[in-house]
Parts: sequence; C-alpha cells; structure tokens
Amino acid sequence: MIIARYFFLSFFILATLDGKEKVDDGRLLWSFESGGMVRSSPAVGLDGTVYVGSNDQKVYALNGKTGGKQWEFATGGDVQSSPTLGPDDTVYVGSEDKKLYALDGVTGKKKWEFVTEERVFSSPAIGKKGWVYFGSLDNKVYALDGFTGEKKWEFSLGGDVGSSPALARDGTVYVGSLNNKLYALDGVTGKKKWEYPAGGRIGSSPAISVDGTVYVGSDDDKVHAVDAKTGKAKWFFATGGDVESSPAIGPEGTVYVGSESKMVYALDGRTGAKLWSFKTGLAVRSSPAIGADGVLYVGSEDKKLYALDLKTGKMRWAFETKGKIDSSPVIGKNGILYVGSSDKKVYALRCDSSGLAPSAWPCFGQNSIRSRHLDFSRIKFPFLNLGD
Repeated sequence: MIIARYFFLSFFILATLDGKEKVDDGRLLWSFESGGMVRSSPAVGLDGTVYVGSNDQKVYALNGKTGGKQWEFATGGDVQSSPTLGPDDTVYVGSEDKKLYALDGVTGKKKWEFVTEERVFSSPAIGKKGWVYFGSLDNKVYALDGFTGEKKWEFSLGGDVGSSPALARDGTVYVGSLNNKLYALDGVTGKKKWEYPAGGRIGSSPAISVDGTVYVGSDDDKVHAVDAKTGKAKWFFATGGDVESSPAIGPEGTVYVGSESKMVYALDGRTGAKLWSFKTGLAVRSSPAIGADGVLYVGSEDKKLYALDLKTGKMRWAFETKGKIDSSPVIGKNGILYVGSSDKKVYALRCDSSGLAPSAWPCFGQNSIRSRHLDFSRIKFPFLNLGD
C-alpha cells in the first residue's frame, strides 16, 4: 500500500512538473509599447539588451529581462530595418528618412549617419574588417567603414534593394533586388561576380549554407537554391504564394521558410523536396528562428507567433498578439524569445531554448546580433564540404 501511494505521488509530481513546463512555454514575460507598428526584427546584444525599430520613427534599446526602456533615438522616418550590432556594440540601422545610422549601443548617441538617395528598408551586414553593407531603394548596395561611415564603394543593381545582404566566409556579398535578380558582389571592391535571374522580385534576404548553397525567396512564389560559387540554379520549390520570408537553415541542412500562401515549409536543403508544411491563418512574411530546443518559431499575419516541432511541423503552442506579426523572432541565450507586432508592441516570451540552434543560418540575420555573416564557430558538426 505504501509503495502504491509512493508510486502514485511520484507520478502526480512528474505529471504536474511536465504540465507546468508546457504552460511556461510561450508565457508572456513582458511587453513594451512603442508609438507605431513594429515590423523591425529585434536584435539581442551580448549583455542581453534588445534593440528594435518602430514605425514611430524611433530606435529603442530595452532591458532584455524587464522590458524597461534604456534609451530611444529619433530618426526622420519609420524604422522597418532591423538593427545590427557591431563588435564594439555599435548599433547600425536604416530608416525611411534615407539614412543609415551608427548609434552607441550603451547611450543611444549618434556616432555618424550616411545619406542615400531613397528609403532604407534593408538591414545592415557586418564584414570582417568592420565594414557595413546594406541596400537602399535608390537601387544601390553600399559598403561603408563601420567606424567612420566613410563610403568604400557602391554598386547599382538597376532595381530597388529592400533585401538585406548576407556575407560568406570569403567576404562575398549576396543580396536580392526588386529587379528579379540575386547578386554576388566582391566584398572588397563591389564588383559583380554573378547574377541569378528569378521569376519575380526578391525582397527576401539570402541564407548561406556551409555546403556552398545560397537560399532565397522570390515573388515568383518560389524558394530558390543557388550555387554560391557559380550562380547556377540547384533547385527551386513552388510554395503557391509570394516568398518575402527569409529562409533559415537547421542543424541537418533543412531549409525552413514562410510563404504568403499561409504556409510554413520544411525543405530538404540538397534536393528541395518538401519534408513537411504547416498552415497558418494568413500570410507568413516573418522569417523563422530555429531554437536549440528543436523548435521552429515564426510569426504570421494572423497575429500569432507559432512554435512548431522542427522535425514534424506539429504545433507545440501559439501566442496571439493584437496585430500582424511580420517581425522575425530572435532567441536570446537566456531562453527568452523576442518579436515585434503591428499592435505597436515588442513581446518577450518564455521558451525552452537556451539560444539559437548550432547551424549555419538559424534565423534572419544568422545570429542574435543580426550580423548576417556566415560563421562556422557556431556549428557543432559542419559538413565535410566547406564551400564558401
């Protein structure tokens, strides 16, 4: 009888703990309300500070644990560009006032600004030399000295550049344009290496795999896999809707991406074969983030943030906001997920993950500081073919 009671009590405790863990997943920790829609995707500094832009024309620095505002910086236009953090904690971010800003990450004071000829939706990438790469709707990609703001080069693509650049290990810059093409540019000189023609505009931002493949979405309703060296097509996958979402790459090379067909897809990175799909209520323009806990996190215009099993695509939980979620989630090392919403808020949610998955490109921007630079140091078991 005593043994039976002990067994029952132990089972009850374990069931209660298991239930509590499930309840904690997706639990709201805090929210911060800005003065406009938050379509910008948050970045997380090494000290846990969260940086994000808003359509109230401001950039915010928030305490990652409490959501308390540490500083704000007013630009002259809406900020849909996502902040990128440099090695010295400088915050780089674009604005619809046609400028790229460099801000002190601690104080929010402006270090310098660079003026383009049109609005800047593109989010910056940081190169090994501290150079900053970004695009503008003036049809150009720029390379700037990250410390001074001095222009190193510019390259005209012949179409608006809303896509955010991705940098390979050899410094090659990959970026899409609304002229229906994906480009590979020399990071030092800006000279074109190749161009790849898609069948529609490219607003999606490229993701780079360790096997030498660049993945990107297009308004031709497809996800494209392109050889990073040659610019030749490897495969494409038709989603049934525009692909503004930017691909993420899992630890096993699987490609995850959203579509305006209301779907989230998992694709075989080598062949493009569909592994699974998950249907949301509305278009998915948010880019997925892959957690170290084996969960895929992605937003939808149905106002929800979804947590999906990485291998099966089954929903584990969903968190509903009061506005569309076009912002792309990011996961801090503290097990907190951050995402913006069109309801003007930034949300912090509890998740089981200790951080991003150890893969080539686990989220929009490659890492939590959104540097957009392929880095093998995060990958536990890289592929044998390490093509740049």
